[in-house]
Amino acid sequence: MVILTAIDRDPGCKGVVETAYELATSMDMELVILHVVPEDGNEEKAREQVEDIVTSVIGTLEGVDLRIMPEQTRRDLPTGRTANHILQVAEDIDPDYIVIGSRKRTGLGKILLGSVSKLILANADVPVVTVEQKRKAEA
Repeated sequence: MVILTAIDRDPGCKGVVETAYELATSMDMELVILHVVPEDGNEEKAREQVEDIVTSVIGTLEGVDLRIMPEQTRRDLPTGRTANHILQVAEDIDPDYIVIGSRKRTGLGKILLGSVSKLILANADVPVVTVEQKRKAEA
């Protein structure tokens, strides 16, 4: 049994990692943490930042399957590339749950989720847990 959580490099996603870790340990499930690096991003730097976020929350990387995946341009995915990479990993590993973050919005944005969150919720074949992702200043 597996929980897949997808995070970015914003320290505000610590709550996402914490929720995924708590779920995984309470249900004795494997935890896979995924970060998709933008095409123009530095994969090594991204790995360091994601490792720092994860270890600041759970204290270790031991027992966590940390995956840093470079985003790739695909002609069949004109939008939502990050979401589609997350969904592809979900298809490959067949998790029992997906845990993702969503930033709090104001006004009309309260009824809208971020594009990645919205695409994951609309297209995942398993239950999706969304966690409010704090802004950097609030983290």
